[in-house]
Amino acid sequence: MKLGHLKKFDSSFTMVTDFDDQTVVEGITDKSEFLPRHIFFIKNKAYLNIFLESEDALQICVVIEKKFFDDLPSDTIELLKIKSLWVASSLDVNLSMSYLSKPFFDEKFQTCNDMVDGRQMGTATIHPTVWIAQGVFIGENVGISANVKIHSGVVLMSGVHVGEGTEIFPNTTIYRNVKIGNNVRIHSQCSIGADGFGYNFNKGVHHKVWHMGSVIIKDDVEIGANCCIDAGTFSPTIIGAGSKMDNLVQVGHNCNLGVGVMLCGQVAIGGSTTIGDYTVFGGQAGAANGIVIGKGVQVAGASGATNNIEDGAVVGGFPARNIKEWMKGMALVRKLSLKKESN
Repeated sequence: MKLGHLKKFDSSFTMVTDFDDQTVVEGITDKSEFLPRHIFFIKNKAYLNIFLESEDALQICVVIEKKFFDDLPSDTIELLKIKSLWVASSLDVNLSMSYLSKPFFDEKFQTCNDMVDGRQMGTATIHPTVWIAQGVFIGENVGISANVKIHSGVVLMSGVHVGEGTEIFPNTTIYRNVKIGNNVRIHSQCSIGADGFGYNFNKGVHHKVWHMGSVIIKDDVEIGANCCIDAGTFSPTIIGAGSKMDNLVQVGHNCNLGVGVMLCGQVAIGGSTTIGDYTVFGGQAGAANGIVIGKGVQVAGASGATNNIEDGAVVGGFPARNIKEWMKGMALVRKLSLKKESN
């Protein structure tokens, strides 16, 4: 998409550095994977530091919050300009993300055909050992490896890839460009790769952030019935190898689950949360957006993690804290309540 065309979607978009309107901008990137000629949004010091300190952030197009930019020292501004392909400001970076993500979403998916089966169009690549039930829809450019089983009612939208030995049970929908590893089991009624829950509120309107990051599910994962794993915003949501999910689990956009993570029934993980290897969440536990849960952590059932948790911790309650501290607190509350009743 040309820079001049992009400017039309956000009235507050103002160039800080001079640049040709015919310059091509290829998409939107984020801190997990800096892609050249992609837009990176900077709204505060934390994001600025991530950008300036990254060796991978080359030829990046920066959109920065005007109020924050105006308060930067001159040497930082010069460094920002040197490191960037171009710099623009906007009055509200969050709103700009909503406005500018839509044209890139449309550009990326406008040619995808999910109306005619890829087998009819001749674009699907399916190994001869694959077992496909009646009533399955396979989109454009789908790839299915050896010894895969796909049950009735499954939808594989355009660009999906399914690894060897994987089995997908009835009425599951796999959205565009999801990558599924080898020997994965996905049970009935799951949704993998639907849009994340991202909106920016302004003047009575919830403005959608358009998600195009999709999902990567690595080898030997098992996903229970009625689970939902949301697509990443601009980079993928990742489910690590050997992870297991019980029924009715929700994983938000841009989450990154490590190896062997266990999520019991009705667990909900907020967007952009990282969970370390072999961590376990008990039933109905949850995690807030954007936190880091360490390796080998145990989160008690019905608990809520609202802050980062160190490796190996065992936590419970809301907000989740050391399990012994939480249990002592609960025992004290019970003791006081019984004492009050006896009086």
